[in-house]
Amino acid sequence: MLNAVYSGVPGSYAEEAAMQFFGETARLTTASSFGDACAKLAAGEADRAVLPIENSTTGAISAVYDLLSRYGFSIVGEEYVLVSHCLLAKPGTAFAEIREVVSHEQGISQSAEFLAEHPEWRCRPVYNTAAAAKMVAEGEDRSIAAIASRRAGERYGLEVLAARLNRREANYTRFVVVARDPLFAPGSNKISILFTLPHTVGSLCRVLRLFEEAGMNLVKIESRPMPERNWEYLFFLDFVTAGQTRWHELLGRVEKATQTFRFLGFYPHRALPEDLHH
Repeated sequence: MLNAVYSGVPGSYAEEAAMQFFGETARLTTASSFGDACAKLAAGEADRAVLPIENSTTGAISAVYDLLSRYGFSIVGEEYVLVSHCLLAKPGTAFAEIREVVSHEQGISQSAEFLAEHPEWRCRPVYNTAAAAKMVAEGEDRSIAAIASRRAGERYGLEVLAARLNRREANYTRFVVVARDPLFAPGSNKISILFTLPHTVGSLCRVLRLFEEAGMNLVKIESRPMPERNWEYLFFLDFVTAGQTRWHELLGRVEKATQTFRFLGFYPHRALPEDLHH
C-alpha cells in the first residue's frame, strides 16, 4: 500500500484530494507544511505527496512551484477539489462574539469579499484551513473563528456561522500528486515541463510558437523568479496531447530553444468540472 503525505490535518481539502485520487489504495499521513511534505517524500518517508498548485479564484500557489523546482520531483497525477469555505466557531458562539479569524492564507484571500464586511476582525494566517478549525475546537477563546470546509467543521465539532464565504460557487483547487521518480500511468495525456530562457528579445515567443505549430493545447503557463538572477525566470508549462509521436518531437524542439529544460511529468489529464467553465 502506498503512503501518501499531504500538508494539513484530517478534514483538510488536501486530504479530500488524496482520498479522491487514491481511494482505498493509499495510507495517508500528514505534514506540517508544503515543504515538510516534500522533505518526507525526498527522505523516503512517503511514496507520494499531494500538493495544491493553483486555485481557480486566486491563481498559482507559488510556494509549491518553487518546491517542484527545488526538489526535482515528477508529477504523476492531478485532482480537482471544490472549495467552499465556511465560518466555523465553537458550539453556541454568537456571530457578534467573533473578534479574530484564522485560516490558511488562501482561505483568507478567497474569502476577502466576505471579510471586507467585517473590518473589525483580525485575520491571522495558519498553515492549513483544517488546522485552523482544529485550533478553534481545542482552544478556550470563543471569539476566534476559523475559515475552513464544512467537512472540517463536522470533524472537529464546530458550528457553521456563515457558508459560501468565497461567494464564487465554481471555486476549485487543483492538486498535483508527485513522486520521487517518473511514472507513466495508462491514459496519460498531460505533460508538464520546466525551462529557462536566454535573456534575449523574443525568446519566450519563439518557444510558444512551437506549440502552435505542433497543434498542441497549451493549458497553463506560470513564471517564477530565479533566486540567483534578478529579472530572470523559470517557466512552468502544462499541455495536453492526443498523440505520443508528435509530443516527443515537440519536446525535442523546445529543449533546443531553451537554456535549461526539465521534464516534470506525463500523467492523465483530469476533466475539469463542468461549472468550472462558467
